[in-house]
Amino acid sequence: MPQAGTLAQYVDYARAATEAGVHELFVDFGQTPATLAQRVDLAGRFMEGVRHG
Repeated sequence: MPQAGTLAQYVDYARAATEAGVHELFVDFGQTPATLAQRVDLAGRFMEGVRHG
């Protein structure tokens, strides 16, 4: 995954990786300067974006 970018860019990158055959990605939302609740929300929005485009 890129070291910096918007949530939409991360989603696009992950979708492209899965379309290329990647079966597993690791994204460490714990490195994001945010509260736990904000990181959980961000992770949820990331997963929904990857699932539904």
